[in-house]
Amino acid sequence: MSARSAAQRIRKAIAVVNAVVDGAGDEEITPTEIAEAIRDCLEMAELAGVPNVRKYLGEALDATSDGMPADFVAMTLYAALGALQEGLPS
Repeated sequence: MSARSAAQRIRKAIAVVNAVVDGAGDEEITPTEIAEAIRDCLEMAELAGVPNVRKYLGEALDATSDGMPADFVAMTLYAALGALQEGLPS
């Protein structure tokens, strides 16, 4: 998996959290589903060389487990995405 697909996976987790922030419509998105999307990101081998990304993802996972608001979790995931983009070679 490339850095591009790592960024796509983080964006997918952001989309899940944003669905909660936006009210998710007819679907009920549980904290377990959010945590699963974040764990999927943490399992990517490409993140081994970019420690700040793993740090932010871990914070997002902890925030989800602690029942923090979804907008806080989304903000932390955006920080992970930014750290990933900064950590990519130019």
